[in-house]
Amino acid sequence: MKKISTSILIAATALMTTFSCGNQSNNGNNNKDSITFDSIKVDSTLSLSDKPDAPSCHVSLCLTYAKGKNADFINDSIIRSGILCPDYFSITSRKLTPAEAADSFVTRYVSEYQRDYGEMYKADMGHGASYNCEYIVRTRVIDDNDKYYTYIADIYNYGGGAHGISYVVARNIDASTGKIVSLKDIFVPGYENELNDLIVKSLCKKYDVADLEALRERTIFYGIDVYAPDNYIIGNDDITFIYSSDEIASHAEGEIRATIKNSDLEKLFRK
Repeated sequence: MKKISTSILIAATALMTTFSCGNQSNNGNNNKDSITFDSIKVDSTLSLSDKPDAPSCHVSLCLTYAKGKNADFINDSIIRSGILCPDYFSITSRKLTPAEAADSFVTRYVSEYQRDYGEMYKADMGHGASYNCEYIVRTRVIDDNDKYYTYIADIYNYGGGAHGISYVVARNIDASTGKIVSLKDIFVPGYENELNDLIVKSLCKKYDVADLEALRERTIFYGIDVYAPDNYIIGNDDITFIYSSDEIASHAEGEIRATIKNSDLEKLFRK
């Protein structure tokens, strides 16, 4: 049991354990043979007073991490990939173990909650529910490609209001280097226009419409240019691009995914 000492903290709990919340091993593919995956959980709740209806901040992280060859590079890439928000780790070059990173993030998150919401709640105790906060991250690894791991974070964020926000962050890791790959790493220069056309084609098929204008009538890419997001999953036979809710369409459409077969992408891939 870990306690966070602050002047306003009345009730706080935290638990750190190593257990399964993601894939535990790879499928024995090529240069992945020496890598396995495990998970660590950090869970903390902070209340702003001892009142039964006092607002609180609940943070729960279940972080999957690599063990074995290139594990340090893979884990450092994951920590700095933006799967946690705010991205505290992008401003430091200090390498942290997954356990240190998880513990550091939670400690700072609840401390900033206390700092930002504590005084507001004192001045507005009649609306305590408005200051509730919850941040939950569950991670896993998809191992469907011979060359890459795809690290998936399922995230729920609530900061007051009618409802929270759920979204997915996907990062693809080169198994041979431990580095996160970008679209520019896997596609030839000048790939953008043709890839955008393939995304439109995929979405037209998904929504059973004829063209981009018809998609825009459904609010998809309405008023914005077509683009490929950094959020994508490299599968064995295809790539799936993930657009979060409200990113390219109205909220009612929710998360949007466009899957493109490798056979359609073949001339765009770097050799």
